[in-house]
Amino acid sequence: MTGFRDPQWRRSLLALAFVGAGMALTAFAALLAAIVASDRWPPALAAARLTAVSHALFACLALLAIVLIGLGMSVALRQLSARFMGADFTASGETK
Repeated sequence: MTGFRDPQWRRSLLALAFVGAGMALTAFAALLAAIVASDRWPPALAAARLTAVSHALFACLALLAIVLIGLGMSVALRQLSARFMGADFTASGETK
């Protein structure tokens, strides 16, 4: 059971979860765009359906932004290093 205590294993699992959530939300956003693009709506209901679909799309995009920020933080905050004009800077959040 020591595999779950390793921070690298947890980060990898978290990154895979974020990637899977991002893929699912992107597919849902594409489905919503396809619904908007279809011309099979009665004219009387078009405005109401567009409003409902646009609200769902905005919610999906907000969740996708949260997923991408979380994925970026889980990957980027692990180790930070920079080199500028001969000076090196390294910061690590890993416990050794």
